[in-house]
Amino acid sequence: MNELQPPQKVLLGPGPSTVHPRVLQALSLPVMGHLDPAFFQVMDDVCEMLCMVFHTENTMTVPISSTGTGAMETACANIIEPGDSVLICRNGYFGIRLGDIAERCGATVHLMDTPWGKAVDPQMLKDELKNHPGLKAVGVVHAETSTGVLSDIKELIDVIHEAGALAIVDAVTSLGGHEVRMDDWGMDVCYSATQKCLGAPPGLAPISLSAAAMDVVAKRPTKVQSFYFNLKDLEAYWNQTRAYHHTSPINMTYALREALRMMMEEGQENRIQRHAKVAAALRAGAEALGLSLLAEEGHRLNPLTTISIPDGIEDAKVRRTLLNEYDIEIGGGLGEFAGKAWRVGLMGESARERNVFALLSALETILSKEGYEVAFGASLSAAQRVIATYDE
Repeated sequence: MNELQPPQKVLLGPGPSTVHPRVLQALSLPVMGHLDPAFFQVMDDVCEMLCMVFHTENTMTVPISSTGTGAMETACANIIEPGDSVLICRNGYFGIRLGDIAERCGATVHLMDTPWGKAVDPQMLKDELKNHPGLKAVGVVHAETSTGVLSDIKELIDVIHEAGALAIVDAVTSLGGHEVRMDDWGMDVCYSATQKCLGAPPGLAPISLSAAAMDVVAKRPTKVQSFYFNLKDLEAYWNQTRAYHHTSPINMTYALREALRMMMEEGQENRIQRHAKVAAALRAGAEALGLSLLAEEGHRLNPLTTISIPDGIEDAKVRRTLLNEYDIEIGGGLGEFAGKAWRVGLMGESARERNVFALLSALETILSKEGYEVAFGASLSAAQRVIATYDE
């Protein structure tokens, strides 16, 4: 068996994103024990910077040893008890998953469905909440990765709190690529993942809980059904008690520390602006190619753009050609958008101007060979105009 040499790919899918060499280097540092005081300092560094990214003073702000779905399950398993009534806002695949997990935690789940490609409407939520008094929590996806839609989370949280419920927010694709202000916006639970806009490999999932949410966890009369995701025990490891719970992914914690350090060096606002600029360039280029965008205008995600696949063009064939001939990975559609959309991620280190031009150039060639009428260079010119004038 030969030495493993993974091929270099340009990762422009819905995650993972490209990882900077500095972060990869951190992965190769010597392993320490998970109860070594030197590692405790690494943990503290990570928590301090995560609080800065979440814009929170929550003491329970830690990376869960999992991907984003594990953080979603952590949120539900700790807040929800059997018989609790919760409402889940579904406007895409991951809202559906959130509802599924809440139901598995024993909740009575009420659903508010919004058409795919649309943002969750605060007035619609306000009206729906009148039908469900006594809700414990409302779950909503800030950045729906399946549709490329960004919902107005602050306005939604205000509506949720007016109804006396806790707000559980999925920020897997928005944290680091859009503004996420946990304390200012009143989030009770917010979770994310490392492999998207934070620029680290997959394997850790940051989560933050407000004091009110942790009070709910502390006072619940029933056991959390998950040992692994039990926040009471995890808190005792991440706070100064340092009580053993499970073996932490040491080197992934190094990597996250370095990725967060790079974000602080760049500046959070600068990173958000970088995501916005390349997203605007990609959209302009796609539209110059005659391609339609599926997310409603005014609510489009910057880290993830959904592009409608033209009639007569085979989804998988185009993605396969991009991967095999251009070393570019993009994602296909999920759920209602399966076979109908390409999902292009410009996240973290992948959110670079060169990647916009590489993808648009490749798409012009591939689509032309598939019989789609292409004005060569039009998409590149449109993207360049956006980039050249973006800061004016």
